[in-house]
Amino acid sequence: MLGKVGKKIYVGAMILGVGAFIAKLLGAAYRIPLTKIVGATGLGLYQLVFPVYALLLDFSGAGVPGALSKIISSYKGLDKDAYAKSTLFTSLLFFSSLGLLFSVLTAVFSKSIATVQGDENAYLAYVFLAPSVFLVCIISCLRGYFQGYMDMVPTAVSQIVEQVVKLSAGLILANYFMPDITRAVAGATFAITISEAVAAAQLFVFYKLRTRGNGNKKRFIAYFKEFPINFKEIIVYAIPITVAGLILPLSKVVDSFLIVNTLNTYSESATGLYGLYSGVAVTVIGLPVAVCYGIATVAIPAVSGADGEAKRSNSYKTLWLTLAVSLPCALVCFFFSPLIVEILFGYLPQTQKEICIKLLKISSPNVLLLSVLQTANAVLIGKSSPFKPILGVVSGVAVKTVAEIFLLKNQSVNIYGAAIASIACYFVADLINLSMIFVKKGSTADEGKRIKNRRYVNT
Repeated sequence: MLGKVGKKIYVGAMILGVGAFIAKLLGAAYRIPLTKIVGATGLGLYQLVFPVYALLLDFSGAGVPGALSKIISSYKGLDKDAYAKSTLFTSLLFFSSLGLLFSVLTAVFSKSIATVQGDENAYLAYVFLAPSVFLVCIISCLRGYFQGYMDMVPTAVSQIVEQVVKLSAGLILANYFMPDITRAVAGATFAITISEAVAAAQLFVFYKLRTRGNGNKKRFIAYFKEFPINFKEIIVYAIPITVAGLILPLSKVVDSFLIVNTLNTYSESATGLYGLYSGVAVTVIGLPVAVCYGIATVAIPAVSGADGEAKRSNSYKTLWLTLAVSLPCALVCFFFSPLIVEILFGYLPQTQKEICIKLLKISSPNVLLLSVLQTANAVLIGKSSPFKPILGVVSGVAVKTVAEIFLLKNQSVNIYGAAIASIACYFVADLINLSMIFVKKGSTADEGKRIKNRRYVNT
C-alpha cells in the first residue's frame, strides 16, 4: 500500500512531471520553427544569452521555491496558513527587489556581456530579456508557497502558460523582424519577458483563490514586523540552495565563453556548433529530465514534512522513482537518436543532422545522471542539509571544466568534447551526493527536534 503520503508523492510528481514535460516539449518544438526563421547562427545567438540569464536568476532567487517549500512544509502549527502568508510576503519583498536590481544591471551592461562572450550581436537580446529576471523572482516565491502545501497544480499550469505564450509571441516577433537576425533574436527573447508576466499574473490568481475567505488576513504592518524573523529563516535555506543551483548555470556561462572562443581558433562555425549542442542536444536531453523535475520538487516537502523512518522512506521512494523514469528515457535517447533528430530537426542540412545525432548519443547518459542529481539535491535539502549538495556539484563542475579545456582544443574531438565533459560532471556529482544520502544517514531524531524547537512567527 502506498499510504496517503506515498500517493501525494506520486500524484504530485506526476502533475509536475507532466506539466514540465509539456512545457519542455513546447520549448523544444519552439526551436524548430525558430531555427527555420533565424537559422543556426540566430539560434546560437538565442542560446548564447541563456547561460548568463540563468546565472542572474540563480543570484536573484532561484533557491526561493525550495526554501519556501522546505519551511512551509515543516511547519506543524494549526495557524499554518497565516505563517505561510507571512513567509511569502517576506520573500516577495526581498527577492523581487533583488530581481529588479539585476534586471537593470543586465540592460545597462548588455553590450559588454555580449562582447566578452564573443558575439556583440547578442546585446539587444539581453536588453529585451532583462525585465524577466524581476518577474521570475515573483514567480519563484509564489511557486514555493504552493509547493510547501504539496499543491503542484499552479506550478505545472504556470510552466505550460509560459511556454505557450513564449512560443506564439516569439515566432510572431522573430518573423516580423527578419531578415535582421539581431532584432529577430531580440524579439524572441522579449517574448520570454511577456510569458513571465502572464505566468506571474496566473499564479497570483491561484493565490487569491486559495486564500479567499480563510480568515487569516493581516495588515501590512504586521508582515513588516515579522519580516526579520521570516527573512532569517528563509535565508538559512535559500542561500545554500541558491549556491548549489548557481554552480551549474555558472558552468554553462563558462561553457558559452569557453566553447565558442576555443572552437573559433580552428572553426568558422563556432557559434553554430554551440547552437547545435545547446539548442538541440541539450534541449532534447532536457525533455525527460523535466519529467523527473517533478519528482525532485515533490521530494523537498515529502521528506521535510515527514518524521523519523518516514523521512528516510520518502527519500528512497523519490530516488527509486527517478531511476525508474529516467533510465528508459536515457536508452530511448541513445538508440533512437537518428529518429528523434529527424522528427524534430529534419529541416537541418544533413551534415548538421549528423552532428546532432552524435551529440545526442553521447549526451544520453545525462538523462539518468542529471535526473538523479536534481532529486538527490532535493532529498538533502528536505533532510535539512542544504549545504551538502554544494560539494557534489562543485566537484562535478571542476572535473567538467578541466575536461573541456583539454578536449575542446583537440580538433578531432571538437564540440563533442563538451558533451563528454558534461557526463563526467554529473557522474562525479551523483557519486558524492548519493554517498551522503545512503552511507551517512544522519539522525532523524535530531531533525525532529530542530523542527519542534524552531522559532515560529507569533500569529
